[in-house]
Amino acid sequence: MTTSKSHSLRSMLADRAFLKVLVSLTLPMVAQNLISLATQMMDSVMLGAVGQTQLSASSLANQPFFIFNLLIFGLASGACILNAQYWGKGEIQPIKIIIAMVVKVAMVVGLLLMLAVLIFPETVMKIYTPDPEVIASGASYLRIVGWSYVLFGLSSTLLCTLRSVAIVRIAVVNSITGLVVNIFLNWVFIFGNLGAPQMGIEGAALATLIARTTEFLLVGCYVFFIDKRLGMRPRDFLGFDTALFRDYLKNGLPVACNEVLWSVGISVQTMILGRLGTHVVSASQIASVVNQFSTVVIFGVANAAAVIVGNAVGAGDMETAAQRIGWFRRLSVVMGILAAGVILLIRDPAVSFYNVPEETKLLARDMLAVLAIIVCFVSITGVGIVGLLRGGGDPRFALFCDLSSLWIVAVPAGLLAAFVFHAPVLLVYAMTKLDEPVKVALLTWRMRNDHWIKNVTR
Repeated sequence: MTTSKSHSLRSMLADRAFLKVLVSLTLPMVAQNLISLATQMMDSVMLGAVGQTQLSASSLANQPFFIFNLLIFGLASGACILNAQYWGKGEIQPIKIIIAMVVKVAMVVGLLLMLAVLIFPETVMKIYTPDPEVIASGASYLRIVGWSYVLFGLSSTLLCTLRSVAIVRIAVVNSITGLVVNIFLNWVFIFGNLGAPQMGIEGAALATLIARTTEFLLVGCYVFFIDKRLGMRPRDFLGFDTALFRDYLKNGLPVACNEVLWSVGISVQTMILGRLGTHVVSASQIASVVNQFSTVVIFGVANAAAVIVGNAVGAGDMETAAQRIGWFRRLSVVMGILAAGVILLIRDPAVSFYNVPEETKLLARDMLAVLAIIVCFVSITGVGIVGLLRGGGDPRFALFCDLSSLWIVAVPAGLLAAFVFHAPVLLVYAMTKLDEPVKVALLTWRMRNDHWIKNVTR
């Protein structure tokens, strides 16, 4: 496929209609991610004030939720590939059926994981750390927060699938509500304010459970009583279509597998760091929060790219789709450089904000120096995989790109550095990030032409 349309950033900045759509999709997603990040950061800061053990325990206890969260994102993103293209075609009924099918899958998966962490919390914690104190604290956290998995799975699936048809504001409102509820109840239950018992890490878990219940109720009210674009009703969630389900398995299952196996790989990396000491886990958690802050715009643009490219492909306008892909690829390079600058600018004040030992702070600063380099690659791969490959109808190569680089390069490199060569902690940490440069090379090869762009609708 060839195109006469310009791929330069200058031509992108001259297209006001495109910029308007990009901003209208990106800003609510960025706001939602910032709010979610603020919630995570406040949890870390408040638990850090109680003690480093509680901070490490909550970080490790949230690894099953991390995997579940990305599984839900994968399930919903797989649906978004189809939904964005059907929306481009102007067809509503297939979108309703796809949403109904994905919600059912999310409910089953959430129920299974909930039972696992409620019945075997100590076993789950032992995967990540040998420290008996951290295991006990993490298990007490899981026994409470595990009840929120099903509710989170349902609300998060709905929000992500609605995004594919440009319904994004409810996600922002939902995140703000969750943030306010979570922070207030953290203050009440962690420290024992307003007459409540001082619960520590269990208080953080209870606050999270109540906040996610509130979010679920809010999303349900919006979908059934406020939204007019799709007009979903309870009976719509009984819908099923064999042909659409086959389409979903073909195009959505690779995305779900991608997110799950990628999250398991990241969880293995967390296990590696957990074996190196409690202070290493705490430093990694602090660095992760700062890194996520620097990438909120990147992944907001990535999700917007999936919708914009998917709409163009679904409408059959391959020339415009190819042009948009060229714009997003160039934009990802600029955003990566800016994100690196943000990390270097805020790392000192961000690290000093935490009440942890000086050894942990110094390690967190060094980890952030590594991330300042890696984020340049993350920007290219995030936009390329989450936005362009999926929106352009090529989720299978996205799966190959993510997993081959992680499981063949980064995970083995981290294991060898930690347990065979007994390398310094910072070098082990850097080895676990080697997948990002490899993914850039694979994406560059795949996108050397436009032959991978496909319309996956019926």
